[in-house]
Amino acid sequence: MKKLMITGLMVTIIALIVAACAPKATPTPTPVPAPATPTPAEKAKVKLTVIHWGSSGERDLYAGWIKQFMEEHPNIEVEQIHVPKNYWDKVAAMFAAGTPPDLMFMGYPEMVKYASEGVLLPLDDYLAKDPEVNKDMFFPALIKAFTYEGKIYGVPKDWNTQVLYYNKTLFDKAGLSYPDKSWTWDDVLEAAKKLTADTDGDGVTDQWGFVTDVGMNRIGAWIYANGGSILSEDKTKCTLTEPPAVEALKFLTDMMFKYKVAPSKKELGELSAKEMFASGKAAMYVCGGWRILGFREIKDFEWDIAPIPISPRTGKRGTVVDTVAWSVAKATKNPDAAWELVKFFVGERGQVRTAESGMATPSMIKYARSDAFVKSTPPEHRSVLIEYTEDEIHYYPVIPNMGEMWSAWSQELSQMWLGQKSVEDSVKAFCERIKPALPK
Repeated sequence: MKKLMITGLMVTIIALIVAACAPKATPTPTPVPAPATPTPAEKAKVKLTVIHWGSSGERDLYAGWIKQFMEEHPNIEVEQIHVPKNYWDKVAAMFAAGTPPDLMFMGYPEMVKYASEGVLLPLDDYLAKDPEVNKDMFFPALIKAFTYEGKIYGVPKDWNTQVLYYNKTLFDKAGLSYPDKSWTWDDVLEAAKKLTADTDGDGVTDQWGFVTDVGMNRIGAWIYANGGSILSEDKTKCTLTEPPAVEALKFLTDMMFKYKVAPSKKELGELSAKEMFASGKAAMYVCGGWRILGFREIKDFEWDIAPIPISPRTGKRGTVVDTVAWSVAKATKNPDAAWELVKFFVGERGQVRTAESGMATPSMIKYARSDAFVKSTPPEHRSVLIEYTEDEIHYYPVIPNMGEMWSAWSQELSQMWLGQKSVEDSVKAFCERIKPALPK
């Protein structure tokens, strides 16, 4: 690996030296050596627009990368559009106005919507012909996520699985062993009972054993591990009312209302589940690998990650994958230039940047398994993110009218997370709500 990295560094340095020494255009015509074989993207000055979400830090990172790309491709001008909130509203407005961005962040649920409308560019030909970036370099599940009706509409930039974060300091104080791959749901519950405490004796719990977000991707991990699902495989039937799914939801709500080892939505108050864990007020927390970057700022305690625990019902574990791709608008006037920028973002240098950061897991197999990723700490066991087997990896179901699915999940299950409505009644309401939105 070290030899490969050194070789890659030498190639990069040589490339930069060559670029720096290349003759530059002057106001008066001066004969210059013709480039060997100009690519279509290098023949004329073109402009691309790129839109993405993210924090101000991510905005600045992309600004720097775009600047580097333009220095290396002086014929391509790139306009960066950063949308920290209401991203999909902005994208939809640009498409509606007939001025879509050339490149855009694309989630796989949204990809189905836009691909079904015929407004995204299939990238199969580029991936088949380009030796620098082809689909065999990526985890197959990620390519599958951005495939619609046999065509690939996005090149995955990174991905994350759901994991169990845990506060090592609280575990040490309680004299408990750390979670590992052998842990079941029962182990989580028993540890949570011992870690839940009223530390100041005022009769109110201020240290919780467990906390979770309640989004579809976080909760889906428990449902799939238990042999359940949200929709049938063909997406025509809601299956959240079936026993395995109900049992998984009851386990989580029982942690809140029966055993009182996890805060309900009401008890969280102004804090998010993430903030509850980061402040040391919860010993275990389920979320995706993207939390690593922020959690590296924690100074008051040590933490690590473990796989999602095993379901006692099935003897299996499950995780739901979140992944984002770069997609290209079908209406782009400069598809070859757009592909060059996609390559810059997701190619070797982009993968190394992802591996070394705490943002996400590299989408290319080689870099996800590199020392730059798995040995970047904390967490000590970062490799957990890529150790799930193929049958343990799931995606939440995607339908063209995904907005209705999100709304139903948030609204029809909200009273369940407050303890004001039973699991059975909540999932029944969810299924009834989304029935008109399901494919016929």
